[in-house]
Amino acid sequence: MISKAKALYQVKLILEYLPEEEYELIPQEMIDQIENNFKYDKNITIDPNIPLEEQNIDDKAYEILDSIIKEVEKNKEIIDNKEKNIQYAKEVNEKSNIKAENIELQNIIEALKKENEKLPKAKELLEEYKDALMKKEEEITRLKNINEELNYSIQKVPKFIRKIFIKDTNIKLLNNGH
Repeated sequence: MISKAKALYQVKLILEYLPEEEYELIPQEMIDQIENNFKYDKNITIDPNIPLEEQNIDDKAYEILDSIIKEVEKNKEIIDNKEKNIQYAKEVNEKSNIKAENIELQNIIEALKKENEKLPKAKELLEEYKDALMKKEEEITRLKNINEELNYSIQKVPKFIRKIFIKDTNIKLLNNGH
């Protein structure tokens, strides 16, 4: 067993081998805590060419890595919720615009019914409304697909981090917990 400060050093070494895009997912406060509290030990090394499971990783270091993974997952959930809220707001806005357009078009149609000579124009407006509605529905579908792809990509990150940094038994526990 090593001290917490030395375990932080071991975690620091492990995190240094992460790709930049994964490293950036770790909250800055956690990185600062590691940077400000680790204790250098020349006997602690990490070989990026050997899986972590085959290296002498201290249990305290695994606990710290586990807390980092949980924080990344929590942040991922926050990002997912923000994306869902943005998507919902867009959909509500689009529906509101469609309803407003619908009300406006209904008023136009009523006025046109009173003036028979303008009926062809009403038909043209209805066709434009139909086309606009179809385009908006296509845009909603496209935005939903983009959101699903983004959510899928975000979900891939924590699983990859788990495979790299957590013992197989902990991976099974984490998978069973979700």
